[in-house]
Amino acid sequence: MNRRTTAFTLIELLVVIAIIAILAAILFPVFAQARAKARQISCLSNMNQIGKATMMYAQDYDEMLFPYRTRDVNPFAAELSALGHTQSVNRTFFNQLLNPYIKNFDVWRCPSKPGSWVNVARNCSDTELRFCSYGGQNSYAANNYCFPADLGLAIAAMNAPANTYVLLDGSYYGALPRNPIQIGDFNPTGSYQRYWKNIGNSYLFRWASPTGPASEPSDLEAELLGRQRHSEQINVQFADGHTKAIPYNRVVNDITPWNPFAAGN
Repeated sequence: MNRRTTAFTLIELLVVIAIIAILAAILFPVFAQARAKARQISCLSNMNQIGKATMMYAQDYDEMLFPYRTRDVNPFAAELSALGHTQSVNRTFFNQLLNPYIKNFDVWRCPSKPGSWVNVARNCSDTELRFCSYGGQNSYAANNYCFPADLGLAIAAMNAPANTYVLLDGSYYGALPRNPIQIGDFNPTGSYQRYWKNIGNSYLFRWASPTGPASEPSDLEAELLGRQRHSEQINVQFADGHTKAIPYNRVVNDITPWNPFAAGN
C-alpha cells in the first residue's frame, strides 16, 4: 500500500514567510516605541526622586534652592586630578550637593542619554581634558535663571513655583531657552545665548583642540539631538518638586516657564 506524505509547497512557505515579515514590520516599531517609553518613564522616576531631594534640601536651607555649583573641593577630586580633569577639582556640583538626600548617584544617569556619566567622565571624548567631568553629570540641566551667580533662589521669591522649570533633560549642567533675555540680575550674554543647545541630547561645548574654541552643533543638529532624548519630549522638574514630560518645542521656545518671576506663568 502506498503511503501518502504531506508537506508544505514552496508557495505556502513563501506565504508564511511574507506574513511573518509583515507582522515583524508592524510589531518591531511598536516594541521600539514601548522600550523608548519605558526609558522615559525611568528617567521621569529619576527626576521625581531629584524633585523630592530638592524639597528636602530647601527645608534644610531656609526654603532656598540648591546652588548649581559651589567653589569647594570636589568629592572626587583625587580621581579627577589623576585624569587631568582639573577644572572640576575645585567645584562641587548640584548632583553632589543633593546626594545626601538621594544616596544613589545612578539616579543622575538617564537611560536615554548616550554616554551618560556621573561625577567622573571616565570615557571623555573631549580633546580639552581639563574640562571633562565639568558639571558633575551630563543627563540633567539646571535652569540658569533660577541659579544666578552660583547661588540658589529662594522659593518664596518665585511667583509660580509649580509652573517654573528647575531641572530638565540636558547634556550639560546648565540650560536656557532659545533667545534668552535678561531676567532679574541674570543677563545671558556670550555663550549663554546658545545654552538651548544643551537641552535633550544636544551639547553646546564640543572642544575641537586643546587650545582652540569649542565646535558647537548647528541649530539644525542641536534640534535633532534635542528631540532624540524622549521622542520629541523633555522631562522637566518644577520648583515645587513635581515632574512632567513636555514637548521639546515648547520647552525650547517658550521663555515664560523659565522665568521664576513671571506672574502666574
